Amino acid sequence: MIKQVNQPIVEVHDLTVAYDNKPVLWNADFSIPKGKMVGIVGPNGAGKSTLLKSIMGLIPPASGFVKIYNKVLRDVRSKVAYVPQKESVDWDFPAKVLDVVEMGRYGKKNLFTRLTKNDRDIAIDALKKVKMLEFSERHISELSGGQQQRVFIARALAQEADIYFMDEPFSGVDMTREKTIVELLMELQKEGKTIFVVHHDLQSAMAYFDWMILINKRIVASGPISEVFNSELLQKTYGGNLSLLDKIGQVFKEKQFPIRED
Repeated sequence: MIKQVNQPIVEVHDLTVAYDNKPVLWNADFSIPKGKMVGIVGPNGAGKSTLLKSIMGLIPPASGFVKIYNKVLRDVRSKVAYVPQKESVDWDFPAKVLDVVEMGRYGKKNLFTRLTKNDRDIAIDALKKVKMLEFSERHISELSGGQQQRVFIARALAQEADIYFMDEPFSGVDMTREKTIVELLMELQKEGKTIFVVHHDLQSAMAYFDWMILINKRIVASGPISEVFNSELLQKTYGGNLSLLDKIGQVFKEKQFPIRED
């Protein structure tokens, strides 16, 4: 079940990505309307991070294409923010927390234009939102994994983008901070922003997202969570992971938590 939409903000067509001539993502094809909180869910090695990296132009596709606002990425890059997996970042880079967040402002500047007081104020406000202002003068390498992740989320917020792509932004973050970040993302959504989040926890996914992409090398489903999040499509996505499927079955049986409505 792949729901195609009219006037999508992001559209992916027949996207195939290969490493060393071995495809890791096959013929991904979907479209997403504006203003959705999109969860990208699937088993380990399903191609979730690869999908985001290819959309962001970090990995060239073997075939297919991506359009954002019906344009190629380079024409709308200032409207797009990206939070990578923390494992892919060189945390030994000699920079202070505030410096890292201020980097998010350079996409709004012309070449060689210096940052202004307003840019610094925006970066400081972003740190406040993720509860990291008190660490602004710390070197990024001195922080815990969860704190580093929150700094990169702050950098994305400082970009003041319209679309956010986040690769496991809750990794290493405790539940209290995760809740804070989710509430922040939902506020962005209320402002009309569109947010994509690679996520691994199915229980919280039902409460966090109103649109979901199920992926396992191919796109199994894409659509409103009320239509996509069901046992049949999850079984197609997770295959023979019996322990997980048993857990999914129990979740549906007990109706432990609500699904976000559109």
